[in-house]
Amino acid sequence: MALPKINESPKYKVTIPSMKREVFYRPFYVKEQKILLMAMESQDQELILKAMVDTISSCLEEDINPNSLTTFDVEYIFTKIRSKSAGESANIILSCKECKADNEVSVNLEEIPAPEVHKIEDVVLNDKYTLKLRYPRYNHMLESLQKEEKVTATGLILDLAMASLDKLLTEDESITFDDETDEEKTQFIDNLNSDQFKKIMTFVEELPKLSKAVKFNCEKCKHENDYTLQGIQDFF
Repeated sequence: MALPKINESPKYKVTIPSMKREVFYRPFYVKEQKILLMAMESQDQELILKAMVDTISSCLEEDINPNSLTTFDVEYIFTKIRSKSAGESANIILSCKECKADNEVSVNLEEIPAPEVHKIEDVVLNDKYTLKLRYPRYNHMLESLQKEEKVTATGLILDLAMASLDKLLTEDESITFDDETDEEKTQFIDNLNSDQFKKIMTFVEELPKLSKAVKFNCEKCKHENDYTLQGIQDFF
């Protein structure tokens, strides 16, 4: 005889930041938690990101194409699912800025606000070309992490800049970067002047992300510390 399913999953709502779309989700089950734990223990960024996205795909009650999610969508939705599945608080270790002692700090995941998403402004390169940018999708980050060579912090930022390229507009045509090869996109980036490239990098540096201010008094020296946690790696 088949064993029964003994738990009815509660339903919760979350708004996907980049789409402004409200969807329902359930907490993750043990089978999904095991995969997440193994990925976290591996400390492999590629495995962790893939496990997070797989968990989101399993827990969302609506059919959402994971490839349509941005990096900050994945971080925010996963945090919401984690909060309802394994407790609303996460304990993290932060060093005192005064005496450098480690302190265990509890962070309420439910208090993390949704990343702020604004209208993306076009980048005017010169009087002939205008660049349309987009928020990088999670799969762009995954592709970067899957490269055979080790990805440096600078390399990852450049990959995000490439992934942010959407269309190049002229008076007569619209060129879609997804139709071009990585080599052609690299050549395009390399031929920009410093001011033009700076506009793209400013966009990348200001990409929406999880962010929360945290205060605590050091257990050792009582110094009052102020931290701003940013990105999902700071919360788990």
